[in-house]
Amino acid sequence: MRCTFIYIYMALSLSLVLTGCYKPQPAITYQSLDSVLTSGRLEYYGAFYKVEGVSYDVVSLDLYSKGLGLNKDGKMEGVGTNLYISDIFVPTAAIKARKASDFLPEGTYASDSTAQLMHFLRGVNYDGSYAGSYVLLMGETSYSVLPITEAMMSVAYVGDTLVLDGKATLEGKKHPYPFHYRTTLPTINRER
Repeated sequence: MRCTFIYIYMALSLSLVLTGCYKPQPAITYQSLDSVLTSGRLEYYGAFYKVEGVSYDVVSLDLYSKGLGLNKDGKMEGVGTNLYISDIFVPTAAIKARKASDFLPEGTYASDSTAQLMHFLRGVNYDGSYAGSYVLLMGETSYSVLPITEAMMSVAYVGDTLVLDGKATLEGKKHPYPFHYRTTLPTINRER
């Protein structure tokens, strides 16, 4: 009986040691909102809404935190925060004066649901399909989309460096989301 007890004790001890050494690692889920954005691009659409009577040029910002970005094929990879600000209505005269479509005119921009000059579209959640401006939290195995319900941002330049500061209210979040960008901004021309 004593041998049986020793074998059972040793088996239990070994089992506890082995399970204590091996702890399955939970999937990393990205939870934080990075306020410092380190890479991105400006998407230029030109007079995209001209047919609807909007004469302003339209651009969008696609910005990423460290650890997240676009690969050479233009596909998102990594873990981090993506800020997408859609349909920014800018004065066509400012674009023409600079003779370039690769910049966002200086000034203060606000979110709105209409096509007003120096405004951008708010985010909208249509039962899990998102439109407008949003923050994407990308994890290794999951993601969250947080539409921007209200926001302001200021744009200035120091040489070729874009200096962007903003604050947004995000759907489902109690505290405002401040965001900052300090680097050059490549452009993709999507004019049709």
